[in-house]
Amino acid sequence: MPVAHCFTLLTVRRLLALILLPLVLAACDPLIGGYTAEAYKNATSLKARSLAMIDRAGRSYSSQQADVTALMTDIDAAYEFSKGLPRNGISARQWEVMRDPDGGLMGGFVAGWQRNHTVSEFFRDEKKRQIARGYDYIICLEVNKQKTTPCASLASD
Repeated sequence: MPVAHCFTLLTVRRLLALILLPLVLAACDPLIGGYTAEAYKNATSLKARSLAMIDRAGRSYSSQQADVTALMTDIDAAYEFSKGLPRNGISARQWEVMRDPDGGLMGGFVAGWQRNHTVSEFFRDEKKRQIARGYDYIICLEVNKQKTTPCASLASD
């Protein structure tokens, strides 16, 4: 084999290795960000506060407005926290869905309550189940960042 051919083959192999090395290393990088206790605490405490607020939606929105505003501000803060973490797009998207005023979870519930002034018991009960399940998905994802765990609360229904 001529020396020039060996040199070219060796150069091509090195060049290929240099190109592939970052791709191989990137493939080892986790697809989702790591667990944070603060994100878990946000989800669990906001779930409890949201469900308690839904119970109060039989009263007029105006009588609860300050508490609703505080709750929605905290939900927005949880979204911003989640969005600011590296490789945390899935979690941030879950918070977007939870807070969306045009959606079917907490943001949409609050918008409807504000529009209609009160919410019937039947509707509150149904939305409470849906919103609790939405929070359970957020909590489950956060827990699974730490250790793969089945989420018992999501197995039923």
